[in-house]
Amino acid sequence: MPGRDSAVVERFGELFHHIEDAIVEAEISEEGPVIRAVNPAFERVFGHEREAVLGELLNDVIVPEDESARAQEFDRRVAEGEQSTAIVRRETATGTREFLLRVVPNRRAASKCGFGIYSDITEQRRYEHHSRVVHRILRHNLRNDLSVILGLAESLTDNADPAVSESAALIAEHAERIASLREETRPLEQVLDSGRDVAPRSVEPICRLAVDAATGEAPANAVAVDVPEELRALAIPQLQRAVESLVENALTYAGEEPTVLVRGQATDGAVHIDVVDDGPGIPEHERGPVFDDRDITQLEHGSGVGLWLARWTAETCGGDLAYERTDDDRTVVRLVLPEPAAPG
Repeated sequence: MPGRDSAVVERFGELFHHIEDAIVEAEISEEGPVIRAVNPAFERVFGHEREAVLGELLNDVIVPEDESARAQEFDRRVAEGEQSTAIVRRETATGTREFLLRVVPNRRAASKCGFGIYSDITEQRRYEHHSRVVHRILRHNLRNDLSVILGLAESLTDNADPAVSESAALIAEHAERIASLREETRPLEQVLDSGRDVAPRSVEPICRLAVDAATGEAPANAVAVDVPEELRALAIPQLQRAVESLVENALTYAGEEPTVLVRGQATDGAVHIDVVDDGPGIPEHERGPVFDDRDITQLEHGSGVGLWLARWTAETCGGDLAYERTDDDRTVVRLVLPEPAAPG
């Protein structure tokens, strides 16, 4: 239906010209990506008129020298028909700024071409950086103050007055719980610091490494893995820790003889990594804030931090985290991740 196809092209042409994100189409050559088309937002953001950059090497126009190696890696992925998403720095009309870059191969082109979509996230990244600095300051002060509290509490546990010794023991217990929570939240910071290094990754070895790390003293064969070897997903390196945390939660809530299954499959353009257990389910006060966006009151020791780690990992990859109870009383926590586009 040529008429319909031309109408679709015309509508997407409107999107190309009016979207606020800078878009470039480039053809991969031996020297690098050659600019074939740019939208008005590209001209405005990067400060180069269309006529001046057509036929030029994209990396020479907007890529800082210290980002050239990463840019060449994106070029390689486009040439191999792979999608990429990452946070990058680029030279603009107002100086160096940070962008969320999405690279999409154009498989309908006669030659090896791809689109680069640049979303300016400089202000967002600056806010995240400031938040992390504040967090690190608070963590440092918390660690020092907890050391003082624990030291004083331990010195009072042998007090002759039972009331004093019992109170000291209670103080020490709660201080140790706070110290433990501080360590548990460290992986969350690593996800925030990951730079959204989203790339195609093999799911099966990631799941097996996660299970090996999570099982520890669990009964032999408590966790089974059913993931196709060829399954790949767009993910960040922290995906393994996210799966590990979900397996740990499943083992915690599945009782003394847990049965846990980690399975993976591709479904409708997405990759599902399910952690299934036969336990009673995650307590509502822990799952509500994560899955239903309810107000956070407190994170009890248990699955709370692990669930946030899994959710933020999925969202950083461009996916989601889901929860369900099945008809046969099993709990399923599902990481939903983008599926890489097929090469060629």
